[in-house]
Amino acid sequence: MKKSVQHKILIGLFLVISSSSFIQCSQKEKTQISEEEWASLPNNGPYLSTYERIICSSEATKSELYAANEFQRLFKEFTGRELVIDTTDSQSGKSILIGADATTAAGLQADTEKMGEEGFYINIAKDKIAIYGGRPRGTLYGVYEFFEQYCGVRYLTYDHTFYPEEGKDKNFRIKGRSYGYVPPFAFRWSYYGETNRNPAFAAQLHTNTIAGAEELGGITGYKLVIHNVANLVPPAIYGKDHPEYYALVNGRRVLEMHGGGPQLCLTNPEVLEIVVKATLDAIEKNPNTKNFNVAQMDNGSYCTCKSCAAIDAREGSHAGTMLSFVNAVAERIEKTHPEVLIGTYAYEYTRKPPKTISARDNVLIQLCSIECCDFHAIDDPSCSLNQDFRADMDGWKDKAKNIFIWHYNTNFRGYLLPFPNLRSIGKSVEYFANNNGRGVFMQAAGNGFSTELSDLRNYVMSRCLWKPGRDSWKEAMEFCRMHYAESAQPIIDYLTYYHDLIESEGKHPICFSTEASLCLNSETVERIDKYFVDALALAQSDEVRSRVEKASLCAYRAKLSVATMELKYENGICKPSLDGADENLLDRYAELCEKYNVSRENEYIENDLYLNNMRKIFSGMTAVSLENDFWRVIVLPESNAKIVEMTYKPTGRNVIQPARALDRFRFEEWSLQGDGPKADGILAYKVIEK
Repeated sequence: MKKSVQHKILIGLFLVISSSSFIQCSQKEKTQISEEEWASLPNNGPYLSTYERIICSSEATKSELYAANEFQRLFKEFTGRELVIDTTDSQSGKSILIGADATTAAGLQADTEKMGEEGFYINIAKDKIAIYGGRPRGTLYGVYEFFEQYCGVRYLTYDHTFYPEEGKDKNFRIKGRSYGYVPPFAFRWSYYGETNRNPAFAAQLHTNTIAGAEELGGITGYKLVIHNVANLVPPAIYGKDHPEYYALVNGRRVLEMHGGGPQLCLTNPEVLEIVVKATLDAIEKNPNTKNFNVAQMDNGSYCTCKSCAAIDAREGSHAGTMLSFVNAVAERIEKTHPEVLIGTYAYEYTRKPPKTISARDNVLIQLCSIECCDFHAIDDPSCSLNQDFRADMDGWKDKAKNIFIWHYNTNFRGYLLPFPNLRSIGKSVEYFANNNGRGVFMQAAGNGFSTELSDLRNYVMSRCLWKPGRDSWKEAMEFCRMHYAESAQPIIDYLTYYHDLIESEGKHPICFSTEASLCLNSETVERIDKYFVDALALAQSDEVRSRVEKASLCAYRAKLSVATMELKYENGICKPSLDGADENLLDRYAELCEKYNVSRENEYIENDLYLNNMRKIFSGMTAVSLENDFWRVIVLPESNAKIVEMTYKPTGRNVIQPARALDRFRFEEWSLQGDGPKADGILAYKVIEK
């Protein structure tokens, strides 16, 4: 972990007098230590088996009481022994103290003033281990961190926690140093269905954005910035009488627009009054929320009226009108709610910061990286695709006090296709932390489930968000060895091969990547598939076999792409080519999707729709072959007479079949775009002459 990361792991040093005796130092005696240095410290602290009870004050919060129960559960799983929970403030014997109240009752310091909502301290004292933190979540996070840092426990998936075997040894000793931490990001979200559907698991991974029971400590008060200006000034209410409230696009006021609705005319003073009132109403209804949004809709149809255009021209960016407007809203809100932030985007046409306008202190900028390369870290100097983003972030960090990041970590074209960004995740998160980022939304396949390596990715992202500076590749390797056990090595070999392949081919995959930019073709996919076949062969239990099967979904999905890159024509029918492939490929993929609850093919298409359309394609499409002495042309009349082959017979070369997949030649793409062989898309036709 690099020293540049702006977070601290706090270690209170305790002098070892003998193997069983410790002298407590003041909590003020703290120093910084890297994760690597922490890992190298010897286990010369107390024997974990010697502790007798867990003490939690009867005045503790629900989250702290839950933390005590979680300590009891994890301790039993790790050591095989169950400790009783005592709420009587008894001080006899060797005890685990949970919460600040229990800690101070035992005569130890428990200063939580600078810990915020989530910081914690683990005090290794004489005959006591005290775990306490800021409210509402600090103590619970401290319990989870104790078992991670001192015992090697890992919260891998919602149904798999890894416990090292040495915990069952009564001579197991923990480190003799205390440990504390305050996270640098106030907002952390690894956006996967596996976390979104399991709030208790989210708490274990310190993801503070998934609402659950009160005992989990609640969630951060910060909210993700969302596209909403058209909701603040609804066209259905104002559009008919006041079209001037909306953006002037190509000479007319637009009231209907994709991406959620129209943009606003941001220099219209009446629009400002309406937005301020709507925001004040929202604040009254949600008093615990820390930020309220005034953010552009998801389209590029910004206002081009003279007033808006003049500001944008002066500022050299369309963020000029947006930030000017948001500042005006924030100034009004500050008069009655100085604690509230007004959130807005730096996204697509507003990503470039304005020349002279700075964000007010009560404005939150959500900076979005949608155009960036995912394979390379944001600050990788070898990646030209990410240079502009770095320049924009340099500008924003000088103009905004509150910067949150929206970073993209999936392929929206295909949630289950292989995606090579495990080497860059940690470096990008560290870059955000080092450049004034206060929160990060790692957008992935959160509206789906069992997407490409979703368990592994969720683990890696969550751990990097919690402690920026972690090496995401090392985290991925750790996950593989613990989760896939005896089957881990072929999966590690696959990840290594695939990331090396992308690097050697000089690719820059983004969040809307095709198979070409992902290097997926018959040769590479065959090799990818072999890794998972080998991993399955090594599985020695149904449990590990199931985990590998879920991971292998990406290989099956890639094989489907390859099968639909070339159609085979025979007797008036075209079908995907399955030369050398499993004839039951689609059926097997469908079985695995059902078994592991795959819900979406991509951001917009449900998996059932995708599978149904693919079945129609695999069943065969009516085709017509047209030939003369020089050419053979095959068309699909039911799909607008698409040409799928155009072969120059003297050389045998198919002039429209590219060496790699392109969307317009990929027949699978028709099932997504709606112009494939579906009943409502079939055109009437007849063959006039061959």
